[in-house]
Amino acid sequence: MVQAFSSESRKIYTLQFRLSNNPEDNISKAKDLVNNIEDESIVLLPEMWFCGYDYDNLDKLADLSPSLIDMLCEISLRKQSIISFTVPFKDGNRIFNRAFLLEEGKIVGYRDKIKLFPLIKEHEYISPGEGNFTFNTKAGKIGILICFELRFTELVKELKDEKIDILLIPAQWGKARREHLLIFSRARAMELQCYVAVANVWGKHLGEEFAGYSGIYSPSGEILSLSEKGDTLLSAYFNKREIEKARKYLPLYV
Repeated sequence: MVQAFSSESRKIYTLQFRLSNNPEDNISKAKDLVNNIEDESIVLLPEMWFCGYDYDNLDKLADLSPSLIDMLCEISLRKQSIISFTVPFKDGNRIFNRAFLLEEGKIVGYRDKIKLFPLIKEHEYISPGEGNFTFNTKAGKIGILICFELRFTELVKELKDEKIDILLIPAQWGKARREHLLIFSRARAMELQCYVAVANVWGKHLGEEFAGYSGIYSPSGEILSLSEKGDTLLSAYFNKREIEKARKYLPLYV
């Protein structure tokens, strides 16, 4: 019998790895890492995790996304876990940078990236989303900000109004701005008084160098797990009592 997911205390994982120019290598690497998680966990993959911003092949890569979503749904079901990630996704005649949230093999919902990154001309190839949605799961209420969106206080305010328990940040954050990633990630944890998980890539890919610095932060802003570089599966414990404790000690939701 499959045990029900408990919201009391579970593992949060974030994946960090260097992207290859070969999507199959990235798929294999991510699959190996995800298969090492404990059952009934919460897992975050980096932004555009299997391909990066390969604009020349974006249309073909988007055709792969449905089968990869099915693959991760299978793992989510087998592990009785929550898995989140973004992929290039075709919707009609447009392509979105779409974040999915899976729970126990089912798609809970999705959210398209709203704030597209101008330095890599994301807006010329990818359509912006419209809704800053949150998702109710057995682990609690989850919000997602995709990379560049971490900078926008209006999006953070919307998530605060929703009183989320976990903020997931799939990213391809550049190394030149790595301190910004560290500061914003920790600040958002303290501001929202929730757990924050960041899954970034590291190393060079398609002419860009990425920061790494994936991490997991507590509702009080404590660094629970952090990695500057390297292919790794970071983990920390999520416990809703810690959220309640932080909000009771410093009441920001009044």
